[in-house]
Amino acid sequence: MISTGQGELNGYFFLKRCRLPAPVAIATSVFVVAITALVASVGHVVKFVNAGGNTLTTVLNLVMFTVPGVLIGGQIGPWVASRISQSQLERGLALLFIAVALLTLWEVIFR
Repeated sequence: MISTGQGELNGYFFLKRCRLPAPVAIATSVFVVAITALVASVGHVVKFVNAGGNTLTTVLNLVMFTVPGVLIGGQIGPWVASRISQSQLERGLALLFIAVALLTLWEVIFR
């Protein structure tokens, strides 16, 4: 089952209390999360458009460079994951998290 915080509780509720089949419970939970994300995204877009100026330019620049990265990474990630072992994936992810933590700490201390 997909672990999405609140969605996980909904999945449990649908499976155990409502006795829905697993595919229906999972699909329903994913649908609720997707609608919530869509509404939140629209709200943020409206807020940024109303703010205008530098805020809107910054957000559009972030989106312009993030979306292609996500699309390309979504294609490369499964290919890489299928070619290396689980332990190498875990070590790599741990190193990535450590690097991000150190960069964040550096920014906080020296800014």
